[in-house]
This record gives sequence, structure tokens and C-alpha cells, in this order.
Amino acid sequence: MKQRKKFGSNTLPVPRRRFLKLIARQFQGVFNILLIIAALITFALGQPIDALLILVFVFLGVGLSLFQEYKSNTAADKLKSYLTNHTTVRRGNVDVEIPTTEIVLGDIIKLESGDIVPADAIVRHALDLQVDETTFTGESIPVIIIATDKHSHEPDSLILQGSVVIRGTAYAEVIAIGSHTKLAQIAKSTETIQNTSELTKGVNRISNFILRTTFVTLLFVILANVFIEGSSADIPNLLIFAIALAVSVIPEALPLVITFSLSHGALRLAKKGVIVKRLASVQDLGSVDLLCTDKTGTLTENKLVYLNQYFIPESPFHPLVLARLAAHDLNKQKPEPFDLATDLALTEEQRAEVNTYQTIEEEAFDPDLRSNGVIVSSSEKPNLHIRRGSPEYFIKLGLVSNDLVGAWLADEEKNGRRVLGVSYDDGTGQKFGGFVSFADSLKKTTIETINKARELNVAITIITGDSKMVAEAIGYETGLLKNSDEVIDASDFFTLPALEQTKKITGVRVFARTSPEQKLALINLLKEHHTVGFLGEGINDAPALKSAHVSMVVQSASDVARETADVILTRSDLRVIIDGIRLGRETHANTLKYIRATLVSNFGNFYAVAIGSLFISFLPMLPKQILLLNLLSDFPMMAIAFDTVNKKEITKPQKYDFRSLYIIFITLGLISTVFDFMWFALFYKISPEVLQTNWFIASVITEVILLFSIRSMLPIEKAGKPAPIVIGLSAVAIVLALSLPIIPFTASFFGFTSPTLIHLGLILLLTLIYLITTELAKRPLARFLSQTETKTT
Repeated sequence: MKQRKKFGSNTLPVPRRRFLKLIARQFQGVFNILLIIAALITFALGQPIDALLILVFVFLGVGLSLFQEYKSNTAADKLKSYLTNHTTVRRGNVDVEIPTTEIVLGDIIKLESGDIVPADAIVRHALDLQVDETTFTGESIPVIIIATDKHSHEPDSLILQGSVVIRGTAYAEVIAIGSHTKLAQIAKSTETIQNTSELTKGVNRISNFILRTTFVTLLFVILANVFIEGSSADIPNLLIFAIALAVSVIPEALPLVITFSLSHGALRLAKKGVIVKRLASVQDLGSVDLLCTDKTGTLTENKLVYLNQYFIPESPFHPLVLARLAAHDLNKQKPEPFDLATDLALTEEQRAEVNTYQTIEEEAFDPDLRSNGVIVSSSEKPNLHIRRGSPEYFIKLGLVSNDLVGAWLADEEKNGRRVLGVSYDDGTGQKFGGFVSFADSLKKTTIETINKARELNVAITIITGDSKMVAEAIGYETGLLKNSDEVIDASDFFTLPALEQTKKITGVRVFARTSPEQKLALINLLKEHHTVGFLGEGINDAPALKSAHVSMVVQSASDVARETADVILTRSDLRVIIDGIRLGRETHANTLKYIRATLVSNFGNFYAVAIGSLFISFLPMLPKQILLLNLLSDFPMMAIAFDTVNKKEITKPQKYDFRSLYIIFITLGLISTVFDFMWFALFYKISPEVLQTNWFIASVITEVILLFSIRSMLPIEKAGKPAPIVIGLSAVAIVLALSLPIIPFTASFFGFTSPTLIHLGLILLLTLIYLITTELAKRPLARFLSQTETKTT
């Protein structure tokens, strides 16, 4: 406790004044800069009240953005709390697991293959220890670390926080934690670079398009007004009008809506057991249309049960005994399923025999040899060197003939049983010790979940290290396989010519006996045809995890795998992943609703007001009225993240289709512009105040009504009921639009006049006609876009 008070917790330094940085960032946006410029110009023209009003709108927007972004950051912090790492430390001669943040100076930490070193430390004991120090050296070649005595700090014995244990085991003494580590010093001078999601890239592209279009249009409007009015043109007021109009068309709330939608989606995913490390991964997860996974623990229970053995008569050891001696420490938090099943299968006599041995040295699992080893000693017998691994390992070594054991292996594997072989060397040479087989039953929910994946058009491909017959049996049992052509050994696949691999890969549902290098190659090939999600686990999966569009691991996976992955699953369950894909698509769909509604309504009003200003001697809508319109129309859209999504709209991955967006906003935006000109034709001859007031009311109501129509490309009656909060905020916006022109103070302040009942009746009638027209135009438009999408896929 004294150490922790003195040196703090073992965490990297967190940037201070995050809230102040959030505030500063709000004023760096182009939208708020435009408004502040407009306020300064207005103040310079001797209109301090109008200038103050514009600043009020700025601070209202900033306050709302701060609130939502603060909530998003809080959500991100909550997600991090799910991802607490643990480290094994030796305290009182006992190995215990503690949160990594609780490590103190002098702790002896235990490190194994796949661990990320949690603090700077000196290695005191090591077995075949190799460490990846790419973070510090840039070199990917593993470094051999040598143990040293406790009074020495040799450089060759130093391991740094953030390094990765590639091979072996070690005990090391902690010499620096938290902000005192070398990694923390590097972190102070660098920033974390995060990948940009496809949604964010798309939004940036849309924003740039809007800015360019707006600038060109407003430049034309200003020049045209100056040309028409000549020397009588009121340039300052015209500039204020142009800036306000620009702000009204630019979807300034879009970054906020995206952040809030993603953070809301991330919290929904967390409740389902899916923890995203980057908010952008929510949308990325929804884009997955091919899920690559091992069968073990995902499709099956990963609770092995011992069933059978192939006994060697001349061997003095039962294969179960040898398999148990080669097992890892069962006192770990989550023992390996093979190790646990082997231990549970022992008879009392066999357990007594196992207990006469002590482990001298462990040999880590070698993915190339598909085996691990151990050297054990006994006071009664010679030392034994035991190897445990796949049947092919022992057959290739020539320890046993395939002619002898092939029939037995085939019978076990065609029933989906997993087989381990063992060998032993008592000093007289390596000898084959037999086989043991285990059953791993299918999860009760697997078939139902696979059917749900099909409903979402998500294909599932098994990439496993198990034999072809074992994998094939599971493939048929789950319904993933229809014929034997859909399963292949990875080695056989990669003997095919490159062109044949490209043709065949999309038709294969099961790849068997796959090495880590082959997993990476398969993921790269599949990425040419699909948006690939990959569920990995061990350190050897890290390259494939980095390559996949969306990488996923279970929380119990190795440190390296967890660090590499985009998504952490709290449990190994296919249902969790499919639910995550569905929620990701819903989040993406809600974000697209805002983009569609904003583009159509804003551009419709923008062009109508801009063009209308050319034909009358007064502004069709005052700058402060435009800003108020912008605020009220954005009000219900802020709740779009909570909206419901029709099941039909998530049956396919939602790509960011610019062509479709442009067609939608041009077609429906044109309809919006036509109706805006109808308001113009009805009211402009009466008086400027009547036109400005009625156009303001009509614009708010039509933009809100448009949201209910365009929230889905399905007919409005089939789109599903909107979320209550969307309905509620929409009602508030409409009530305010109708009330503000009637209340004397606000009417005077904003330049409104009280609308007549006849005018309100006309507005409501035309709004209904507008909704019907939009719906009638939307239906053939949706069919056209659907047919176009089908042709391009």
C-alpha cells in the first residue's frame, strides 16, 4: 500500500484538462467560426441584440455538443472498465492473479507466451524466453532474454512494459510502473493513432461536398444580388444572410450525431457482452458479411469429455497418464480444456502415478509442429521427456505407421472426436505412447444462431486447426456444410494455383489443419470478396486479427490477441457476435437517417431561400430566423440514435453508398424546393413579415415530417413505429414553431407576425400533400436503388 501511495497505480498517464480540450475543440469547427464571424459583423453594424442572439445560438450548440460528447466519453470510459487486464504475481511463494493496475515495485510477475509485459522488470528466472520489442526498437525479430541474479540489473535481462512474450516462461522483478516506465515516457511525446471507420470517411466526403456546393451557390447568390440591386445592395446584411444560410444547410450536428449514435450503440453492445475498443468499430461490426471462426468454444461447448484411447501394449504408460503429465498448470484461472478433461478422466491409480512426478521443464506449444512438451522427474523412475500433439506429428516422425492407426483415427474423427497423441523418452529414445480421444458437443444455441446469421446474410466459415474429418463432422452437424466440396485441408488449398484459389475460396465453408500463416493468407484472400470479421484467440492469431476488417477475441484470450482486436467478447458465444452485427447495422442505419433527412430538407430550403432572395427586395427569411429554424429542426434529429430500425433494413450490410445518397437528396430535395416555392408564391405579396413567419413555420413542420418519411426507404406504414423520444421531440419542435410567432415577446424579437388560422390551415394542408408526394416519389426511388444495388453486387 505504501508503494502504491508513493508511485501511484500501474497505469499510463492520462492527459489532463480533457474537459477544457473538449470546449476548445467545439470552437475550432468551421460552423461555429462562421457564426462568430456573423456575430462580429452584426455587432459592427450597430445591431448588438442580433449579434448577442447569434452568440446565444453558438453557445447553445456548444453546450449541447459538450453534453453529448461528455456522455460519449463517459461511455468510452465505461467500456474500458470492462477490459481490466490481470497479471500473475508471486506473493508469499504463491502465484495469484491481480489487476495489472495493482502491480507495485518489487513484485515478482509471472510471464508466459502471449503475455504483454505489464511493467518494466528484470528477469530473475527464464525458460526459453523470447520477447518482441518492436514497440521500442522497430525490429520484429524476437530478442532472447537471459535471467540474472537478484542483485544485478543487466541490460540483457531487462524487459519493458508493452513488450510481448513470444515464447517461453519467466519470473521477473518489477523495477518501474505507471508513468515511470519507458513506455510512459514515449507516450508523453506521441498520440495514439486510430483507424478511421468507413462511416467517418464517408461523412468527411459528404461534408466536403456540402461545403463546396454551398460556397459556390452562395457566391453566385451574393454576386447576383449585387448585380440586380446595384449600388443599393446592402452588402453587410447580405453577407450575414449568406453566412446564416450556409450554417442552415451544413449539417453541423452530424459529427455529434455520429459520436452519440456510436457511443449509444457501444453501450448496447456492452450489455450484450460485446465490448468495442474503438467507437468506430460499432459501424465496422455491422458491415461484416463473412465471419471466420474456429469451431471450438464458438460452435461447440469447449467442454471436452474423454471417450476413448489407443493403447500401446508394450508401453509401460497409459496414454492418459502421459497426456496428463504434459498438461499445463490446472491452477490457472482458466485451464486448457484438454488439460482439464485429461485430469478428470484419470482413475485413482493413474492419478497416484501422475503425482509421483514433478515438472522440470516445459516446452511451449509449437504451432508448426502442432505439439508441446515437458520433462518430468520421479524419485522412483528415470526422467521422462513427453511430447503431446496432433496425430500427424507422430506419424510424420515415424513413431507410428498410418497403416496401423489410420482406421482407428478415421473412426474417431468422422464422429467429430478430437484426438491427442503422446510420446515418451526415458533415455532410450522417443517412443509412441498412444492416442486419447475427446468429444466436444455442439452448443444448444448453435443451429438457431446460424439461422439468425443467414437472416442477416452473414456467411460463417470455420478456420480450424483440427483434422478435416473432425471439422467436416461439425460442419454437417451445424448445417454449414451441404457437400464435401465445401471442406478442405488448408495445405491442400494452398497447393492450388493462385487463380484457382481465388475461384474456390468463396465456396469453401470449412478450412481444416490451418496454421497461423495460412489463417493470415486465407483472411487476405477472403477480404477481396467480403467484409471479414475474424474471431481469434492465441498469440499466433495476431497477424490474422490485424488483417481482418473487424477482429474479435474472447476476454480470456492472450494479451496480444486482446491488444490487437477491435472487439472483445465477454464470452465465447456465436450469439453474441451475431447480436453485435445486428446492433452495428442498426446504429449505422440510424446515422444514415440523419444524413438523408438533413441533406434533403436542408438543401431544399437552402436553394429555395437562396433563389427566392433574387426575386424580391427583402430577405425571404431573416438570419436569426434561419438560425432558429436550424436549431428547432435539429432538435428531434438529436434523438435519432434511439430510433427503432425495421428488420428488413438490416438484412444486408449497409455500405456507405454515395451514389444512392446523391440520388435521394437530389430527387427528394427537388420536391422540397418546389413546395418551398409554393409557400413563397402564397405569401410573398402580403408582406415580408407574413412570408418570413409562414415560411419559417412551414419549414420546421416539413423538416420534422420529412424525418418520419425518410427514416426508412420502406413505405411509411411498413417502416415501423418511431421511438417515443423521436416522436416527443418532434412534437416539441412543432409546438415551438407554432408558439413562438404568437407569443408577443418572441414574435417581436425574431421579427415574426402572428399567423392567421387560414394561413395555418394552408400550411398544414400543403404539409400533408408534401408528405404524400414524398412517399409516392420515395417508393419507385427505393425500387430503383435496390435494383441498382443488386446489379452491382
